[in-house]
Formats: sequence, structure tokens, C-alpha cells
Amino acid sequence: MALKFHWVTLLFIYLVVVAGSIVRMTGSGMGCPDWPKCFDQYIPPTDAADLPDNYQDYYSSKRAEKIKRFSSFLRTIGLDEKADVLQSDKSLLVEQPFNVWNTWTEYINRLIGAIAGLFILGGLIISLFSKTQKPRKVILCSLLLVLTFFQAWWGAMVVATNIVPWVLTVHMILAAFMIGLQIIIIEQWTVQKNNIPSSLRRLAFLGIIILIIQIIIGTQVRQHVDEWLTTNTRDVFNLSHIADFISHRTVALVLVFYVLLLTFINYIKKIHSKIIYAIFTLLIFEAVTGKILADFSLPMFLQPFHLLFALFLFGLLTRLIFNSENN
Repeated sequence: MALKFHWVTLLFIYLVVVAGSIVRMTGSGMGCPDWPKCFDQYIPPTDAADLPDNYQDYYSSKRAEKIKRFSSFLRTIGLDEKADVLQSDKSLLVEQPFNVWNTWTEYINRLIGAIAGLFILGGLIISLFSKTQKPRKVILCSLLLVLTFFQAWWGAMVVATNIVPWVLTVHMILAAFMIGLQIIIIEQWTVQKNNIPSSLRRLAFLGIIILIIQIIIGTQVRQHVDEWLTTNTRDVFNLSHIADFISHRTVALVLVFYVLLLTFINYIKKIHSKIIYAIFTLLIFEAVTGKILADFSLPMFLQPFHLLFALFLFGLLTRLIFNSENN
């Protein structure tokens, strides 16, 4: 029962990523100018007439306060330059006009996130009643809950900074870490393990590093696309002119060779791990969607799938490392 609960928790974490990707794809990230409420309401409005006349000025001033506090945090951890850039960029204080579709898209994204948070809290409670490996389970579930709170706060900073690219990138990496940690938690309740050689598990760590780099660069590519679309149309967009895209494509080729090597070893050594075969299959989907996105002006409906396949790969590599009798 506990194992099923943790799998459902993982599902909701992935749903949060998908919902966030849809928010990004539709440009709904600033649909709610405040956090955790939306227009200071638990259930957001459906018409601009329900808002005060000066709501844009009001939320702009609130954002200025949040940016100031966030900048102080950045200076505390030594990121003075990032803090200076944030505070000097007055364009971050420009409040978007109310759009009911953007508002409710972002609101639904937050609801899914809240449900995922409740499941993560439930996982910690379950760990407190565990009869085996209780300390390890409690520590892991506690770490995930702390990471969830930090991710929620960082999400508020994404809103406060009007979706500054590097802040969004950190938000995405934190989501990947949450997925990885939840999979490690699942393995604590999993009785059936695979006999994976330690050399192959070390190789899986390399794959995780490659994927993290790929996700970071991919987020930067998406930012270039967003900037382009503010003044141009999607049908004339050419990714080959973007240096980050060239890097993204290069890392993608490295990832392809890496998975082919992993699959080859899996077959030749007669390990026949289903996880590795699943990784190979997912890579095909990831490569196909990436090719279509690059060649056909980034069709919007494929963007969440491309990200989701990457995070599925991340999850499977994590499971390959920890779902083993040799741990």
C-alpha cells in the first residue's frame, strides 16, 4: 500500500512538470501576479471587472518588494551580480493585463502542485510508521518535503521576477531533483531488486549528468524562442542561428551515443535490464520529438512531451542506480 502511494506521488510530481510546461508553452506564467493566492483570491476571478482599477500598479509594487527580498537572498549566497541585474531591470515591474485563460491555466498548475505537496507530506507521515529502515526512509522523505517547500518558494520567485530565464532554469532543475529523490524513496519500499553491475550503475550517473546539462541548455533555447516570438512569427523561426541550440543538439548526439553504449553493454553482458531497454525506447521518442520541434517551427503541442520524455529518462536512470541488490 505504501509503495503504491509513493508511485502516485511520483505521478503527481510529473504532472506538475507537465502542467508547468503547458503554462510556459501558453505564456501563462504571469497569469497570477501573486503567490500562493491568485489576485489575492483562493479562487481567481473570471473577468477583469472583478479587479480594482489600479490592480496593475498594485501588483507591480508588490513585485518590487519581492525582488528586493530575493536580491538580498542572492547577495547572501554570493550572487551579487545577479542581484544587481534584477534590481536594475525595471521591465520586470511591468504588469501584464488580465487574461482569464492565462490566469486559470496558471491556477490549475498551482492546484496540481498543491496536491503533489500533500502527497509528499503524506509520504513523510507513512515513513514515520515504517517497520524497516525507518531512519533512512524518514530522512529521505523529510529531505523531499524540504526540497518541495524550497521549490514552492523558488516558484514564487519565478513569478516575482517576471520569469527571468536563469531563475526558471533553477526551477526546472529542482523539479528533476524532486523526481530523482522520489524514485530513491520508492526504492526503499521496493522488495524486488535487479542485479545491476556496479560499473553499469556508475555509467548511469554519467547519463544523469548529461541529461541535466541538456535540460539546462534546453531551457535557455526556449528563452531565445520566447524572445523571438515577441516580435516575430513562429513560422519563420530558425533555430540554427542560436548558439545554445547548437550546443543542445550536440549534447543530444552525445546522449544518443551514451544510450546506445548502455544498451549495447546491457545486451552483450546478458544483463537484459528492462529499465535499460525502456531508456532506449524513450530515447527514440525524445529524439523524434526533438527533430520535429527543430524542423517544423516548434509545434506547441509537442513541447511538453519533449520535456517529459527527458525527465522520464532522468527518472529511469535514477532507478537503474538505486533499484539493485548491490546497493
